[in-house]
Amino acid sequence: MKKYIVCLSLLVLNIYNAQVNFTSIPNPDSNANGNDQVMMYITNTSESAGIKGFGLPAVETDTDLPYTGVNAPVTRIEELRGMLLFVKSTGQAMVFDGLVWSKAFEVESDNISRFQLNAVSTTSGAVLLPINSLIDKPNFLADPLRLKTNVPTSGTDLNRLYIRQTGLYRINLNLNFTGPAGSFSNRLGASLYVNDVKRFQLLESTVNYDGTNRKINLDFSVYAVQGQYITLEAISEIGGTTSYSVTNTSYVTVEKVL
Repeated sequence: MKKYIVCLSLLVLNIYNAQVNFTSIPNPDSNANGNDQVMMYITNTSESAGIKGFGLPAVETDTDLPYTGVNAPVTRIEELRGMLLFVKSTGQAMVFDGLVWSKAFEVESDNISRFQLNAVSTTSGAVLLPINSLIDKPNFLADPLRLKTNVPTSGTDLNRLYIRQTGLYRINLNLNFTGPAGSFSNRLGASLYVNDVKRFQLLESTVNYDGTNRKINLDFSVYAVQGQYITLEAISEIGGTTSYSVTNTSYVTVEKVL
């Protein structure tokens, strides 16, 4: 009986080795062993630090995943349980449990949306901030929270972020300003409105970071209900006669915390 148990253990070990073992690594660096059971070494020969990480095999879309559709298995494939593949179009790593695929993790966060602000000027110290719905993932502009999905790109909706899921949100404003020197002798900031009702107002002294542009960074936390909308307004401490411009190098980042 013991002989059968030993043979079975060896068979299982050989099966799992076959899933991940690569027979050789050409010219491995000092930290890599050609006998290591790895998927892929990522190295940079111009640096001395050696191994930087490992990469997953990738497919373009969900429909390219193996063992799906008509090829889905009827019984669980135990040897493939835990297999990982990266899907480029969604930015997700998918894990196979031997029957079906499910999301293992996302490289791109699914709880943070980030938008560029359109340039806008004021002579009265206050101005609503127009929020551009552009998706530009290489420059970190994306909207997984769908705050601007199917929202008109002109009129009052341009200024609005529509809440699709009830929860607690953290809103970060990174505002860049230009204007006459007198504009910055007092604090500038922003107001946050929910359904056009003011909830918060923050003021900060601007930082002069290149001789022409000034910057402030503000954080709001707000509980919002599905169907409500948020608008943001740049403000001056003294209002009235203050003239300045908010440049299109300004951004708003929204994170769903809970």
